[in-house]
Amino acid sequence: MGLGIIVSIVGQFGDLMLSSIKRDLGLKDTAKLIPGHGGILDRFDSLILVAPAVFHYVNYFVGFAVNQPLQIFSG
Repeated sequence: MGLGIIVSIVGQFGDLMLSSIKRDLGLKDTAKLIPGHGGILDRFDSLILVAPAVFHYVNYFVGFAVNQPLQIFSG
């Protein structure tokens, strides 16, 4: 449940962040490859922030190494 909440909130922030950058640059679409969809990057702009957030969430609660002690407060 926690991961779902993080993905939904951070996904919105990623979309808003890239939209703000495009607005500052004066771009409407990032590409013309898929007509009517705003470009390839517009399909994946929320993943810009979601991927690192999921990585750190999983590393914090599960860890990536097998049979390694959980290191929450120590590096």
